[in-house]
Amino acid sequence: MATYLSTILFHKSPELFPRVIPEAIPQFVLVVFITTCLMPALSIFLLRSFSYISNLELTKRKERIRPFIFIAFYYAASSYLFADKLQMGPVFMTVMISVSTLIALLLVITAWFKISIHASAVWSGLGFICALIVTMGVDIGWYFYAVIIAAGLTSTSRLYLGYHQPKEVWSGALLGFAYSYLTIIVFF
Repeated sequence: MATYLSTILFHKSPELFPRVIPEAIPQFVLVVFITTCLMPALSIFLLRSFSYISNLELTKRKERIRPFIFIAFYYAASSYLFADKLQMGPVFMTVMISVSTLIALLLVITAWFKISIHASAVWSGLGFICALIVTMGVDIGWYFYAVIIAAGLTSTSRLYLGYHQPKEVWSGALLGFAYSYLTIIVFF
């Protein structure tokens, strides 16, 4: 979601990223992809290869803890990289830090309740976009509707595939949206 959100916002609202020159956007999105998608996915694959988890879907609640520790670490490291080394704008930094915090919160929740991380992630992206529209007048055009459809399809797929119960999907969706929306509203 970080890669999708960065790509959409770079394309439609580049003013939110004052330090990134237009020519560097593809490289910057690649760095976001590597640190927030590729490295976590590789970690999950390695955990499966060494039998720390039984499957890549992470269907067992107890097996989700270790991968989420890795994912939280990658997001926290990414936030540090973007804040300290690249000195990105306040909007991007707020999003990255709040996503890191949300992942840590989901890690704690997962210890007691199997919440849908997919639903939380995609609805979190929608929460950020909605809050940016409200607070800064960001216009992302038809992408807004695409993100709503993606959120609905992602949540529905978790139910259809039998990975989650409705309360797990709804909990993830509500937490992700509310947390992200309120983060932007409070800080901007």
